[in-house]
Amino acid sequence: MSVRTAVTHQAPPRPWAQPAPIPMDAWREDDRFVIALDLPGIPLEGIEVQALGRMVTVKAERRSTPRGEGVRTQHAERAHGVFERRIRLADSLDPGRIAAHLQDGVLTITVPIASASRRRKITVQTGAADQSPDTIGQAVPAAG
Repeated sequence: MSVRTAVTHQAPPRPWAQPAPIPMDAWREDDRFVIALDLPGIPLEGIEVQALGRMVTVKAERRSTPRGEGVRTQHAERAHGVFERRIRLADSLDPGRIAAHLQDGVLTITVPIASASRRRKITVQTGAADQSPDTIGQAVPAAG
């Protein structure tokens, strides 16, 4: 019978490895657009949200496991470093009123739909329509 000894060690750093993009879902909800990004284990002070024109950029930083005297990493799989996601907003959204909220590791960004782009109900009226030159076109001079 042979005896196996499990030895774990930290893998050497891989400078060519790129972190995965921040997972994201997006949907329309009533009169706003909602974006949810997964940022588990990242504190509020490690998250930055910026808007420039129609581009929203989310940057987040997750620190590596503790290092120092008396600390020996046995296994490391969780990605750490700086993560970034850029989101281009549609013309129908109002980037001037973006709001962001972090709860339970999910960053939720809400962007209101611009009032000019919102669907509105038009009331249909009966009877003679207003035939003023301002609304229809040029008035035709009377024959005389």
